[in-house]
Amino acid sequence: MLNIMKFSYLSVRHQFIVLMMVLASALIILYSAFTYQNEKLEYTEDSSNELKTISRVLESDYAALILMGLPSSSVELMRKWKLFAMIEHADLVNALGEPILHYSKTEGTHFDIHVEEANQIKVVDDLFLYKHIVMFQGEAVGVVSYAISNKNYEVLLDELTRMILISIPVVFAFAILLSIWLQGIFVLPLQRLMTTIKGITEDQGYSKKVVVDKADKSDFAVLGRHFNALLQQMQKTLEDVEKSKDHAQKLAYYDELTGLPNRRLFTEHMEHMLDIAKREAQYGALLFIDLDNFKTLNDSRGHAAGDELLKQVADSLKQVFRAADTIARLGGDEFVILSGHLDDSEESVINQVHSLMLKLRHVLSEKFIVQGESYHLTASVGITTFPSMAHNSAELMKQADTAMYCAKEAGRDGYRFYQQEMQVVADARLQMETDLRFALSEGELELFYQPQVDEFGRILGAEALLRWFKKGGGMVSPAEFIPVAESTGLILPIGEWVIKESFMQLKNWGEAGVDSGFRLSINISPFQFHQDNFVGNIKDLLTETGVLASNVTLEVTEGITIADIQSTIDKMKALTALGFKISMDDFGTGYSSLTYLKKLPLSELKVDQSFVRDLHVDQSDAEIAATIIAMAKNLNLEVVAEGVEKESQLVFLSRHGCLVFQGYYFHKPMRAANLTELLFGHLVIL
Repeated sequence: MLNIMKFSYLSVRHQFIVLMMVLASALIILYSAFTYQNEKLEYTEDSSNELKTISRVLESDYAALILMGLPSSSVELMRKWKLFAMIEHADLVNALGEPILHYSKTEGTHFDIHVEEANQIKVVDDLFLYKHIVMFQGEAVGVVSYAISNKNYEVLLDELTRMILISIPVVFAFAILLSIWLQGIFVLPLQRLMTTIKGITEDQGYSKKVVVDKADKSDFAVLGRHFNALLQQMQKTLEDVEKSKDHAQKLAYYDELTGLPNRRLFTEHMEHMLDIAKREAQYGALLFIDLDNFKTLNDSRGHAAGDELLKQVADSLKQVFRAADTIARLGGDEFVILSGHLDDSEESVINQVHSLMLKLRHVLSEKFIVQGESYHLTASVGITTFPSMAHNSAELMKQADTAMYCAKEAGRDGYRFYQQEMQVVADARLQMETDLRFALSEGELELFYQPQVDEFGRILGAEALLRWFKKGGGMVSPAEFIPVAESTGLILPIGEWVIKESFMQLKNWGEAGVDSGFRLSINISPFQFHQDNFVGNIKDLLTETGVLASNVTLEVTEGITIADIQSTIDKMKALTALGFKISMDDFGTGYSSLTYLKKLPLSELKVDQSFVRDLHVDQSDAEIAATIIAMAKNLNLEVVAEGVEKESQLVFLSRHGCLVFQGYYFHKPMRAANLTELLFGHLVIL
């Protein structure tokens, strides 16, 4: 096994030579053995034939001597045996085995010839022995035996051995020449292929090819062509891998939609720029840009339109800022710009940023054509400077983000520079979000109900109002937590909880025997209203609770008209088709136009308490309240006045045609149990 393994370690060329030599040796051995056996058989057969011939020629002499025993016949037979030089000894016996005559070529010697079978050659020492049956008239009368010399056979073998010894080097020489010739046909092309493969492997030059003659049809040519095809595929695979690596690198550091750097690359640039700014005492600025009302376009026109706008905004930002500045998209509609090496004083940097903001607002104010329609855009921008304001990139980003939220809260379409007191507000806002999530999961939220009455105090319905009582703490005002819920998206689960809880309470009152005309008003956030599945969700809740939609009024604010008006109208019609009544809450404080008001399928207007509060002392408020009531009558809409706290307010509103009132003059908001007692205790406030 070890020898075989060592042989397999040899090169193909040396293996080929060894195999040819082994083959030549085997051929010589086989040829020698075959020739020796063949010559031996031929010599034996020739000797046997010659003895048979002698026996047939002398057979009559043998029979005469055996049968008649004449001395002259013995002499004559001895003479004839001497004539055949090959005969060394001869014995003639009769049928009984009695000796008749014996002959030896050398006088004085006698050799007993013992052969068992007739007509067969037997080799004894240097003699061939042969026995022949003497026949006379068809009967065996005796046996003649011969012993002949085999020296001629030995001479023949010596000549054969010399011939073989002479042929061995000739055969080996021929084998070597044949091996060299065959190597040129089989081994050398393989070696050239192996050399090429080795060179390609060492150089990793997979674009190279094995040179193959087009006319060559040999197996090695086919192998070379297949190898070239393999190299081509490997090269293509490597190119694809490189492209994939480049693409992965790009995905890792660049935004796929806009091609701008992403958060990861931007953070690395920011760390680098901060180090340079600290080392060289240079000031720079970080701008955090959030597009105003971008979600409106996304919801009304779809994500494809939103993506197209984002790409156009990215191109516009490149027009405003320097090539040395880093413009990145963090995700959604948020962009950040890092401007370094602006100046060697913070005041100069602030002045330059003011100029940049004028250019930015100008560029963003231009029309953006999205899916064939023009779209006007504004943005809220938060700005912070470095390195004096922050020590690391995370802190710097947090400051810019905080300033951006301040710009949004200030009315959007503006910018704010970060100030330390902003962070206090931002931290409080973050804590509020954390606490609100806890409140939602731990049941700290509760619904209160404020009755809606006629001018005599009879309860016609109620409005569900959300309250938050912290465990171990006081109540949190809705004015504080509702904006946080809307900005973080928590308004969706909270709003769903409010609707379901209101429906369940309305069901309880219905089963207890409340008047069939009793209506419960529920506030709906614009963010909640514009969800695609809003109508489907509220319909499912109706089915789940068994409440009649005709007993529910959905209160919406004028903010819903900012979005796609037609979508708003369609959704309202779907809700009224289910039996809901739609009320416009806080009317007169928002953005509604009379055109929109006429198109919307409303059932009710609510006069905002800001107009009711001072109508008895402020002529403007009184005129606005009277106008709203008159307009509602002309549009066949019901009117509810909220915030009624004084009798004079009730008198004024009643005189101008308002029939439903809500406020502390009648009832404060109360828990469900208290309202239940009030409803079924038949209490009436006159």
